[in-house]
Amino acid sequence: MDTQSTNRVTMFKTVSRYLDQKQLIWNTMTPLQTAVTTFNDRINDIDAAAQKQETPSGAATDKASARDDLEDVLFLTSEALSVLAHNNRDEDLAALTDLTPSGLDRMTDEQLSNRAMQILTIADARKTELATLHVTQANLDELNTALADFNAAKNEPRRSTVERKTQTESLAELIRGASGILRNQIDPMVNLFSRSQPDFVANYRGARVIVDRAATHKAVKPPAGPPPAH
Repeated sequence: MDTQSTNRVTMFKTVSRYLDQKQLIWNTMTPLQTAVTTFNDRINDIDAAAQKQETPSGAATDKASARDDLEDVLFLTSEALSVLAHNNRDEDLAALTDLTPSGLDRMTDEQLSNRAMQILTIADARKTELATLHVTQANLDELNTALADFNAAKNEPRRSTVERKTQTESLAELIRGASGILRNQIDPMVNLFSRSQPDFVANYRGARVIVDRAATHKAVKPPAGPPPAH
């Protein structure tokens, strides 16, 4: 949450605690009971949404790891196929397998995925020849798995960003909802106690004040040094 939202939610919780402490004053007013219960439920919803929003995502790390694994096994498979390309004077295969670790690293995600799929298809068709170079079925299975894992991981960072955006929008809506309950329901009903319980109303209004926490956290000045010697 940003500072403005945090300050507002802090106010919500201050109001909730105060009303809880003063239940004996207002708990016979049934509509106020209902409004306070709904308000407290919204606070719980806000806390849950904020926790989801602020939970760090490992999607980018997972994608980077999956990409490293794919690049590693793809390069080795390409090296073996390049030997076949040279022996058979297959220029198309030689061009396809003309890869270096740095070249793989410079590829976009889609380029890497497409190249891996092309090489895997050719490798599957030339298993017998590759076996002479000690490229086994297990190696090809490893490439297939690495490609599948990378394809699954490469869209996760974007998906996580979309999810966080959705959670932010949901959080803002929850905060607006809680503010509406205070403004349109709880505030007017508390004001009805102005004559019978003026202190309760005054203190409630004090709890309703939104304090700018960021502005109150001023830097501490260093202690003054000793006076200069004369």
